[in-house]
Amino acid sequence: MKGITIICNPAAGSGKALQKWKKFQSLLDNSNLTYNLFFTQRPKHATELASSAIKKGSKRIVSFGGDGTLNEILQGMCLNSLNSANDIDLVVLGAGSSNDFEKTFVQKEWIEKIKGVHTETIDLIRLDYLNFDEIKSTHYCINNSSIGIISEAGNLFNNASGLNKLIKRGSVNAGALIAGIQTILKFSGVNAELKIDEVKKTIGSLCNITIYKNPYVAGDMYYNKCVERGDGRLSVAIVESNSRFQLFKLIPSLYTGKALDKQGVKYVECKQIELKTNDNLVIEADGEIVGKPPIKYSVLNKAISVVV
Repeated sequence: MKGITIICNPAAGSGKALQKWKKFQSLLDNSNLTYNLFFTQRPKHATELASSAIKKGSKRIVSFGGDGTLNEILQGMCLNSLNSANDIDLVVLGAGSSNDFEKTFVQKEWIEKIKGVHTETIDLIRLDYLNFDEIKSTHYCINNSSIGIISEAGNLFNNASGLNKLIKRGSVNAGALIAGIQTILKFSGVNAELKIDEVKKTIGSLCNITIYKNPYVAGDMYYNKCVERGDGRLSVAIVESNSRFQLFKLIPSLYTGKALDKQGVKYVECKQIELKTNDNLVIEADGEIVGKPPIKYSVLNKAISVVV
């Protein structure tokens, strides 16, 4: 098999990915596979490495890290041309904290996945928004994107310090739960204007909106409804509430998949959605904070090929 590029983020999973790589490398080197290996050294380095590898002719990009590493690699694959992105096979080896992307696929040995011949062409979510320098930007995600409590909690989780950082290192789920509780305690619903396909809607107390192609969010949380990976549609979960008590009651249902059945939560499916708000919120995409509203989400049907 020609043109295999492995991009490893040694810092993924609070640094545990490096140890996982060392164990896996001995197996890989006995498999008679020829590959090029690169370690990321800084934020967004995986994007540069993926783009460079494709330009040099690599036809199979292996992501060894977490969902954040995967998202960076995805940007590099899309950077050259989306028209050719699905000519490149993506292999995902989840060595990070939550590895949400892999949860919707049949689990296989990593060696088997790198050698795999069966692929599935899946959708991507495109985000058009403002970055923090007020510049119009485009980003792609493969799992989900949120604005509101989840994005604010994600920002807090990503920048955890002190006791929160120690808890996060010990348990990603505990760290995410604490970040969520701390965010709810200080968050107030915001005014927002939505345009779902061609239907406009004003929400007076938006607490969270998640646009997703993967029902798993932040570790063990998940939704019980989701579009298919390659059907050209987006799943949208909208939480509207003025009650912190009601928001706290939602937390257990996120771990049982029943949040969409609760009061104040609405589920819709669409091909694109726009959001505008005057409140200062951040946008999270595949666990990374990328910018702020206004934003337009759209689906790119069957945009990338994944080894399954």
